Amino acid sequence: MNITSTEKSIGFLPELCTPQAILRVMVGAEVLAVIHALTSASATYGASVIKLGLTSLFMQWVVLSSTFLICIFSHKLRNLSTMHMSGAISAIVVALTVGASILTIMADSYQKVGELYYWDTPFILRNAFIALILIAMTLHYFHVQNERDEHVQADTGAKYDALQSRMRPHFLFNSLNTIAQLIHVDQNKAEDALLDLADIFRSTLDTRNRISLGEELDVTLRYLRMEGLRLGKRRLNIVWDMDRKTLPFNMEIPPLLLQPLVENAIYHGIQPRKDGGTIGISLYDAGQTLDIVVSNPVPPEGTTGHSKGNHIAQENLKNRLRLAYGDRANLKITKSEHQYRVSFSIPKEY
Repeated sequence: MNITSTEKSIGFLPELCTPQAILRVMVGAEVLAVIHALTSASATYGASVIKLGLTSLFMQWVVLSSTFLICIFSHKLRNLSTMHMSGAISAIVVALTVGASILTIMADSYQKVGELYYWDTPFILRNAFIALILIAMTLHYFHVQNERDEHVQADTGAKYDALQSRMRPHFLFNSLNTIAQLIHVDQNKAEDALLDLADIFRSTLDTRNRISLGEELDVTLRYLRMEGLRLGKRRLNIVWDMDRKTLPFNMEIPPLLLQPLVENAIYHGIQPRKDGGTIGISLYDAGQTLDIVVSNPVPPEGTTGHSKGNHIAQENLKNRLRLAYGDRANLKITKSEHQYRVSFSIPKEY
């Protein structure tokens, strides 16, 4: 078996099964060995060197053996939950530490009298406890780092996807064409449309991780105004269901939660229909949570749709909600014969 040919990572762990990763693991183990030797330095130089050598041998054996076993069983570990995988890895490291401790006792005894004549239980338990603490700290660090990386990637991906969708040739062309036509009919409306388009582009370049609900609604309204000018009131009808007196407009939310849903509703539900349709947007203050629902008509049978892009956008939103709120947020998609409905609830934060 070639342990260097595994997938990119094992769960939340970084890549461990390549020569570069193994070298980094060895260097890390050696640093720990030096720290341990320095904190328990012997009286003489020779004894200190021997202590360092034995400690280094002990740690390298445990670390390399653990890495080797993790790589061998990576295909099984990858299918476990985070908790179960952490428990399995901890068990491997502790078991190998206990084994190394026993071998150390046997070697020390044989060196002194040529046979195993004593059993040092505190030595074994102390090493097992230290190994458990170190592996727990390491796994926790990797888990937090992985969640942070996923959050950054999902947030960056959402902004990139949103910017890319704004710059679809048909969208940009139609928007600019609409503005050009308005210049000869209503210059004030053309100017407002141009400002709306500029604000839509600006929002995709915002680097903040949180914006207010009011800002998200403002971007959504600007987008709907642009699409309203392009499709016309007869094809695009918007029904809002929200109470402006009770909505928490100052509530902080991740950017690009509502607007992409509205964009998908238009792109996948309204645009393929010759007569257009109605999009429903509902925002409700449920006390501890904010409930959001976006619904659109289902295109007639036989109409060319964009289901793949729709699924990608929804999966991206689902991942962003999970990373931002964990189990406190949920995304629900229901589809009937005539309506497609996306809803989610998020906890209120300020």
